[in-house]
Amino acid sequence: MFGSGSSNPALNKDVFAPAQTWEDLERQGRSVRGVDFNAAEDEAAALASAEIAAKRDGRMTMQGTINKSFFLLALVVTGALGTWMLLAEQRSPGLGLGLTFGGAIVGVIAGLVMAFWPKGSAFLAPVYGIAQGAFVGGISSFYAMQFGGKAMADGKVVLNTGLIFNASLLTFGIAGATLALYGFKVIRPGRMFHNAVAVGFGGLILYILAALVAGWCGFPAMSSVFDPTNGGMISLGFSGLLLLLGAASFVTDYDMVSNGVKNRAEKYYEWYGAYAIMATLVFVYIQALRLMAKLTSRRE
Repeated sequence: MFGSGSSNPALNKDVFAPAQTWEDLERQGRSVRGVDFNAAEDEAAALASAEIAAKRDGRMTMQGTINKSFFLLALVVTGALGTWMLLAEQRSPGLGLGLTFGGAIVGVIAGLVMAFWPKGSAFLAPVYGIAQGAFVGGISSFYAMQFGGKAMADGKVVLNTGLIFNASLLTFGIAGATLALYGFKVIRPGRMFHNAVAVGFGGLILYILAALVAGWCGFPAMSSVFDPTNGGMISLGFSGLLLLLGAASFVTDYDMVSNGVKNRAEKYYEWYGAYAIMATLVFVYIQALRLMAKLTSRRE
């Protein structure tokens, strides 16, 4: 989810840059007859006309990207339910742990490959969805058992499913709210907005690296803000800041996918854009889950 000009590396491509001039598209043979975004007073009408032409010509469309995003979401949920049953319901904890860590590794590898080979996203994006689903399910199981779960006499644990529900609700609330704000043009991100989000994620990476080094040197204070049991105000503020960064990332994702449609990107970029949005969704969910755990720890 990092890259110059975008908070997500999958969208750091020319076709997702701010829409090119109509003359540029005409020289590249990608313009739509009768549609000129640069001169159009009604951008929505122009985009609708381009959408129809894109379907006809086999180019990237907004509807195609939305459909693929929901498909990837279904894969993530399916993968999550799988590891949830293995871990939370104690059906096979060893296999569940293996799938959790394996899913995290496979997801990272698939994302890196797509960043350099977007044509492979039609195959790799579904792999990413299943792998990240396994990871999300495992992490969710840990939080449900660790925070607020009650041990029974027979050794079983009553899961804190409310924690998972609240984190999911917050995640989809952020995704929906940012989509509405972008769709109604309340937010129109410019170059400075994109750069600020990229700098924010870059700073997060540097902070994580610094915290790791400090921890190895015997100074764990920097990494305490990532501790889900830390209900301090600074720790809560840090989680809120990461959620704000995730929300901004959603806005840049929507904007760059829209630019991809306007720039007449190749059809496989629908999978590419869907993967990028899903990567942001997973990031926001993990941050929401950590925030809910911190709030639970604070109440206790």
